[in-house]
Amino acid sequence: MTHQFNPAIGVFILLAALVDLPIFALAPGRIDSPRAVKLLHMVVVSSVAGPIAGLFLWSALNIKIVEWRALALAGSHPYCVQVPEAYPGRYKAVTQRAELAGLWMQTPFTNGGGSSDYQVAFHAVLVVREGGRDQFYNWSYFAQSFVPVSDRARKGLALFRADCEPIVAFFDELDR
Repeated sequence: MTHQFNPAIGVFILLAALVDLPIFALAPGRIDSPRAVKLLHMVVVSSVAGPIAGLFLWSALNIKIVEWRALALAGSHPYCVQVPEAYPGRYKAVTQRAELAGLWMQTPFTNGGGSSDYQVAFHAVLVVREGGRDQFYNWSYFAQSFVPVSDRARKGLALFRADCEPIVAFFDELDR
């Protein structure tokens, strides 16, 4: 079983700890006015709800960012976007924009690092057909864009053909 740590969860924990630790240090026995208790409750609720709302906002915005970056790279060429399937090394065409949400678009077959680091899937793959040849681009959360897939990575991940059919208006066909 592969355990992976989502960076978004780490950011959530860090933000919650930065707000909650001072509250917990001050709260017990030091607050005696009802107004201060009410303020403390509001701060505690917002320290939990704020990062959660931010996480979901980022996840939703990721859909549009992926779409804009794909359109910018594809230009007038046919293109499609594919995401990993449940089976290692296989992809499927994106059929709904929701599949591009940040919390959904993850690499299910990745080890987090170290000497045993491995990867058998990309978050998403943009396939652009230029002159009858498919160009592959990997979604990078770090770059917030699609980056070209090297020949070495294509061979290592057995990414030899597109698992989606490039068309000129790929995103226009979604969610219909």
